[in-house]
Amino acid sequence: MPVPAVDPEIQTLLDTADTGVFPVHGLDEVLADPARYALLRDLPETPADDRVKVEDLFIPGPGSPGGKLRLRVYRPVTDQVLPVILYTHGGAFTYGSPEAEEGRSLRYAAEAEAVVVSVDYRLAPEHPFPAAADDAYAALVWVGEHAAEIGGDAERIAVAGGSAGGNLAAATALRARDLDGPRVVFQALTYPGLDADLASASARELTDTPVLNRAAMQRGWQYYAPGSHSAPYASPLQAADLGGLPPAYIAVAEIDPLRDEGRAYGARLSAAGVTTELVQVPGAVHGYDLLFPQARVSERSLADQVRALRDALHP
Repeated sequence: MPVPAVDPEIQTLLDTADTGVFPVHGLDEVLADPARYALLRDLPETPADDRVKVEDLFIPGPGSPGGKLRLRVYRPVTDQVLPVILYTHGGAFTYGSPEAEEGRSLRYAAEAEAVVVSVDYRLAPEHPFPAAADDAYAALVWVGEHAAEIGGDAERIAVAGGSAGGNLAAATALRARDLDGPRVVFQALTYPGLDADLASASARELTDTPVLNRAAMQRGWQYYAPGSHSAPYASPLQAADLGGLPPAYIAVAEIDPLRDEGRAYGARLSAAGVTTELVQVPGAVHGYDLLFPQARVSERSLADQVRALRDALHP
């Protein structure tokens, strides 16, 4: 099957990208060299947004270094009690940080009018599954119990994330349902990786796409979930039952090996009676909105993500 054409603006940016800053052409090579992880944990500093106050909190986190889990909190400058978005960053489970995706968190906070709590979860291969999933759920439990301390409303909590972060957001929603945890009212998943078996048509056919290819996906899963592929909190797409989950917004990129996992998850959610909006972004590659936010297709998608979150959290 021929690969669709990349959006022209994104293609131009790909052609001129500085691969020393982010591995837009060889993520699999980066993941093969753990010594290079440190280079990728933080992208260049994001400009401040005077609409949003940013601070770090440390909460108890079993298994976290020093017994603490860092949460980076983005709160709009207002005295109003706001809904909360629990955000989990991407990075193939092996790199990344709240700071690396600060642009998205700032925008979600300011424009969806919500307190964004971004989780600095433990990374593989040093901390394989279920470490990251445990950290994300621990953060949700803390938000459910302490939302008022950050100006948040514990009755309006959403989970959100992209790529590996989309996986963790979906897993957190599943776990909250299964354990009768804090009520999650919405999940926003952007090009999520949901199946460690990489069995979808796009994972098999789009093997050499920009930013993310099959070799990178295989290596990320090898580091994160060796021997745990079918565990539902590792591979939400393999969960037996998706009923009773919160309404979902799922955005997938057309030229992304993970595309069909997001599409399949959306179809299964809908079949289970969960209100689901599935959007496929034409001409987009994995990570398009974070790596190339200046492209018009990225700007439209970011605005659509904000719209979905705002509508769900401010009914």
